[in-house]
Amino acid sequence: MGRRWERIFCLAITLMAFLGCTTNEARLLNLAPETSSRETLDQLPPGTFLEDLDLGGIQLQEAQEKVRSWSKDKLEENLYLVYNETEILLTPVELGITLDFEKTWEEIQRNTGQRSTSILTLDYLKANQTLQEKLSDLTRSAVDATFKIENDQFKITPASSGEAIDVDAILNELKEASVTTLPHRIPLTRVELPAATTTEALEALAFNGVIGEYTTQYNVQDKNRSANLLEAAKKMDKTVLKPGDTFSFNDTIGPRTAETGFKDAYIVINNEYVKGIGGGICQVSSTLYNAALLANLSIVERHPHAVVVAYIPIGQDATVNYPNLDLKLLNDTQSYVYLRTKAEAGKLTIKIYGKKTGAKVRFEKEIEKELNYHTVRRIDPDLLPGAVVQQQNGSKGFIMKTWKIVTDAKGKETKQLLSRDTYAPTHRILKIGAD
Repeated sequence: MGRRWERIFCLAITLMAFLGCTTNEARLLNLAPETSSRETLDQLPPGTFLEDLDLGGIQLQEAQEKVRSWSKDKLEENLYLVYNETEILLTPVELGITLDFEKTWEEIQRNTGQRSTSILTLDYLKANQTLQEKLSDLTRSAVDATFKIENDQFKITPASSGEAIDVDAILNELKEASVTTLPHRIPLTRVELPAATTTEALEALAFNGVIGEYTTQYNVQDKNRSANLLEAAKKMDKTVLKPGDTFSFNDTIGPRTAETGFKDAYIVINNEYVKGIGGGICQVSSTLYNAALLANLSIVERHPHAVVVAYIPIGQDATVNYPNLDLKLLNDTQSYVYLRTKAEAGKLTIKIYGKKTGAKVRFEKEIEKELNYHTVRRIDPDLLPGAVVQQQNGSKGFIMKTWKIVTDAKGKETKQLLSRDTYAPTHRILKIGAD
């Protein structure tokens, strides 16, 4: 029994001695990692580089200042843009190139003991503005093609291309660079600057002849009516419509007043011819309407007269009244449209110029119904008793259908109902002397 306790006691002493030794060694072993950790937090280990900048063994704050100073010096070095014998001097800073310090420092910390690459940012707006200013002497602007109309001919002044330095190529070379890989000399390349409006584009839009023409006759002895007709025709003359434009007769001619140059002449009101400002203008709109139909332009708005008028075939007239009744035409062709008016010796002619397509237009009509006129008798105290004077002839009214038939250059026909118009009869008016 005594020997047994002796062995137990010796074993306990041996275990305690072993545990004591291990504890001391552990304290000694833990000392080195704690010291190494403090050094890591305070300075960068040897072998830490930012490109060609050695940061090994340097305290962190000093390393940061060193990175900033190093990048500042590098980004203020001269950079030359070279074209033939021309050299243009500037610096990366002028182009808006700066060091992205936060991302660069993160890169250094991820690669301690190794070589890291700097990260730059490029201000594209500032770079573009600076380059445009610096390269302005090497830039030639493009000149758009233009046209003018002389003697009813479409004449084009050709476009010319411009030249400029390829700024995008410069920016592409700079945007992927780091501080030490920024180029010091950049050869410049030129790019062509096409005109916004090319010669070919204008040639495609040019008119090459008359595509619609119509003539009506007027009485030159009716001075006021003729003056109104001439004034309206003059206001409309030489109108140019580009593809997609809509022509408004009322917008072009404007209000019919004495102040705008119009006079009193006969107009139709309530089936009677009476004096009114601007009489005769409807002959201009009706002549234009027919020229537009023959030119195969689209009609946006058109109104028939209340009664049949003598100067144009029934179903082919177009009345206007400012501002509520208008004649509107759409240039739905692929070229410019040009209007010419000519009024002389009792003839009003309107020509529409455009690009010829070989299409031809004709009309077909059908009288759906005839409407008889009425005789109206009015007492006139200035006449002798029983005397009868005819003040206005009576004329029939009609309900009329009109079609437009278009034959294209290949002979294909298209038939379109233009209108179904109702024309009231004009009263036969008799003046009778009182008994």
